[in-house]
Amino acid sequence: MLEKLTDLYSDAYHRFKKAIFLFVGAIVLGTLVFAYLSHVQIDGGTEQVYITLDVLFYIFCGLLPVAAAGVGCFVYVYCKRQKVWLSRFRKSKLNRRVGVFDIVLAVIIGLFCILCIYPIVYVLAGSFNQGADYSIGGVWILPRVFTFENYAVVLKDTDFWTSYGVTIARTVLGTALALVFTAIVAYAMSRPNLKFKKTFYAINLFTMFFSGGLVPYFLIIKSVGLYDNFLVYIIPSLYSVYNMIVLQSGFASISSDIHDAALIDGAGEFRIWWQIYMPLSKPVLATIVLWLAVGHWNSYFDTMIYTNSEELQSLQYFLLKAVQTSSMTEGMPPEMMERLSSQTLSLAAIILSIIPVFCFFPLIRKNFASGIMVGSLKG
Repeated sequence: MLEKLTDLYSDAYHRFKKAIFLFVGAIVLGTLVFAYLSHVQIDGGTEQVYITLDVLFYIFCGLLPVAAAGVGCFVYVYCKRQKVWLSRFRKSKLNRRVGVFDIVLAVIIGLFCILCIYPIVYVLAGSFNQGADYSIGGVWILPRVFTFENYAVVLKDTDFWTSYGVTIARTVLGTALALVFTAIVAYAMSRPNLKFKKTFYAINLFTMFFSGGLVPYFLIIKSVGLYDNFLVYIIPSLYSVYNMIVLQSGFASISSDIHDAALIDGAGEFRIWWQIYMPLSKPVLATIVLWLAVGHWNSYFDTMIYTNSEELQSLQYFLLKAVQTSSMTEGMPPEMMERLSSQTLSLAAIILSIIPVFCFFPLIRKNFASGIMVGSLKG
């Protein structure tokens, strides 16, 4: 009986595999067709043709999830009619094959991957496209008129490099100092013999859920001399209650025997924190570093509220102004304005702004390794 069901399921699986391949092939073919159409230089009635292509592209994107749902429903109905259920084969790993849930899940994950990756592809295509041609529309996947001029102009912009340097400085200094300061507090809060621990914890939670608001915070920033000062990016973000709670949980998970053994060997609390608890908490620290660094890198609200000079503007605020006010095309010669546009220059600046994030993440990701406490206990 089991062999019969296995053969039936195998036959159904191969049929569904052909349907999935046809479905994926249709998606790829449609994508290539639209990429080709966006590449073609069209003479006469250009604007109307591009409007038609835009409408067809929206229809294609709208039908994509509908087609995915239809394939999923077809797979489910067919399996139900053939009485093929994956639960009958889960007990045997040798007989387990791709099931309905696996196929539907793969389609859903594929759609989400497209939704996440396509904005980057769209920005990348626009950044390499000529500005005057890009303003016509129809550039979706590949640049129609390829050029490096957008990047050349952005790389010569002094305001761009100034904001880039400010953002790198605030990200490195802010992340390092906030990590050390928060880790010190988290280590103290993780000690079971800390006096008034519950009181300190209650005060931290109160400040986490209840704040004075933007106006009192702005008045405090201005009264202590942090307004229009680089330190306004560093000092207010030195401590985070949420990060402290996460780090405290990580420190508390370390065996107390390690702490007691270090005390017997003559180590002080600072040395135990720095040489034992910090190295053993690398996965948690890497997570906190990632949160802090991304928060600093993407921040523009503090630049908008607490600074006034061009020398202190962050990269994200520079990009915001470039998108909203077309500031990157101001003062350009007329012959350059005929080839460039503020949109493509902004897209090129966006691509340059996300390069450090792609370079930084692999360095943090490798610290999420298991077995970090192996050999930490003696005997």
